Amino acid sequence: MQTILSFISSKETGVSTEEIQKEFASTSLQEIAQELNTLSKDGLLDIFRTKTGIFYRRNRETHKFTSSEEKIVYLLIKESTSEGIWIKDLKTKSGLHQNLITKVIKALEQRMIIKSVKSVMHNRKVYMLYEEVPSENLGDGPWFTPEADLDTGFVEAIKSVVCEWVSAPENGKIPSFTTLPECKDVHQFIIRSGISSVPLTASDVSRILDILVYERKLIKLTTRYLRNTQHPTFSG
Repeated sequence: MQTILSFISSKETGVSTEEIQKEFASTSLQEIAQELNTLSKDGLLDIFRTKTGIFYRRNRETHKFTSSEEKIVYLLIKESTSEGIWIKDLKTKSGLHQNLITKVIKALEQRMIIKSVKSVMHNRKVYMLYEEVPSENLGDGPWFTPEADLDTGFVEAIKSVVCEWVSAPENGKIPSFTTLPECKDVHQFIIRSGISSVPLTASDVSRILDILVYERKLIKLTTRYLRNTQHPTFSG
């Protein structure tokens, strides 16, 4: 016969109180509550109180947590893997007050369970497990200081030079498509100009170009780039 613990263990994302009651319909609510309480006290279950109700999940973590809120924040950060999660999403998914989340994050960082990484693309801080390697979508390498802080001055300097170098329409006419630079051309320009004190790979340059396209300062035409003169930076 399946036990409540084995039923919960079989559901990776956890189960609700209603699902447990449905699965063990012949067991009284009092007996179910007593069993869940015992499993929780023994550290075998995680209990999540969300806006949609209470959920139970098998505890497979080796870390010791000082509160249920601390564990909730930890698990949400863990689920974000190498992409990380920012504080607004933590607040939405956990249902916890932002001041409490900030306090929990500080405690987890001090114990080196999690770390923060600044995203180059969105210029905001995200959190991930301490041992996680940040996704390339976030940015790393030359754009970060040894303390893992985004070197915004360096990033902005490279972006500015690249923007100025990329061709712009003249008299409303777009330059010949074949004269527009590709990523490899921009990469070679940066190497020749010596504007970067650290070596940049083609992948690093591609990331900068992606940001400029995201900011609408450049327009991407298949594999080539054109300056967007309608952007406030260049117009007027």
